[in-house]
Amino acid sequence: MQVAESCSVCQSLILAEVTRVGDLLDYDRGDWLDPLTLTWRSALSRPHTPRRVLQEVKATLPPAARVYLDRVLLKGTPRPPSTPGPPDLLIGPLPRRPNRPLHPFTASRLHELQPVRFQTAPRKHLYTFVLHTLHALTLVSRPDTKWRDLLPPLEGEQPRWASLYSTLVPRPVGDISWRLLHGAVSRGTYLARFNPIPDTCPFCGVWETLAHVYLECARLQLLFRLLSNLLLRFWLHFSPHLFIYALPVRGLTKSRDLLVNLLLALAKTAIYKTRERRLADGVSCDCGAVFRSSVHSRIRAEFLWAASTDSLDAFEEWWVLSEALCSVSPSGSLCFDPLIGGESKGPQPQPLLLWAPLP
Repeated sequence: MQVAESCSVCQSLILAEVTRVGDLLDYDRGDWLDPLTLTWRSALSRPHTPRRVLQEVKATLPPAARVYLDRVLLKGTPRPPSTPGPPDLLIGPLPRRPNRPLHPFTASRLHELQPVRFQTAPRKHLYTFVLHTLHALTLVSRPDTKWRDLLPPLEGEQPRWASLYSTLVPRPVGDISWRLLHGAVSRGTYLARFNPIPDTCPFCGVWETLAHVYLECARLQLLFRLLSNLLLRFWLHFSPHLFIYALPVRGLTKSRDLLVNLLLALAKTAIYKTRERRLADGVSCDCGAVFRSSVHSRIRAEFLWAASTDSLDAFEEWWVLSEALCSVSPSGSLCFDPLIGGESKGPQPQPLLLWAPLP
């Protein structure tokens, strides 16, 4: 049968205990099963697939078999006992004691995977199970993120992998946040092994590490002060854990969480791009100005699109949240907050060291 080559169709037929031609017969009516009845037994939404199954079975049967089935249905032979389906096979992890000491925040997910029925297990679950089983001894002794050894451990703080990508965060920006959380970003101490470049920070001359590039460098403090002021408007406190791990997206505060994760992602992208430009051209760029420019451009682009499609209400729902970043005047014009739209006329804030390296 051509339609039975689909794994989902085979799975539906097996769950409905339809494993032989006799299971497609209605012995009470003396005819083949109705497509709607087969749809209900297979837990399908439409009768299109069961109808094709019946048509292809009838077309595949040889004439002698069709004559035999017609004679069986004509005599009203009682339905034979159903063929027992395959036994329920449960697949799950088998704990093994690793040779190396366990990490408190392991990268292995075997302890999270529960035994599932093999016939109905999702493909993604089986892939994750096989992957983490083959590399169990390596993953069980490895931390889930490089920052576990760099940031002081706090209860409840963990990487929010699902928050790195969203409808607001562009894919390239989310990729930088993902690489940073994994520690897969280039730095001087690593590049100096292959290229004749100094292993010090190109901005302050300090020995360059991952924590220094994205948390400790003096040039980042004004950016962190700007982020701190913006997050306070959303009733959040800026911290290194929030900056690296991202904010979990919850249902009641979904709009705020998505907007805050966008700000954090654009800030990390600004740090990454200004450092790359300094290494390539030797030009010193203010990462705070790049961050404000990115936020300003994104909001203006969204506003122009909403104005052209007459959807300013949706724009205000997502972007004019508490008027922390911008607002829309009664005349329909876009007004930016001074922190985002340009430099304020008041005195500039003094740099604030928000995080100190571990001893």
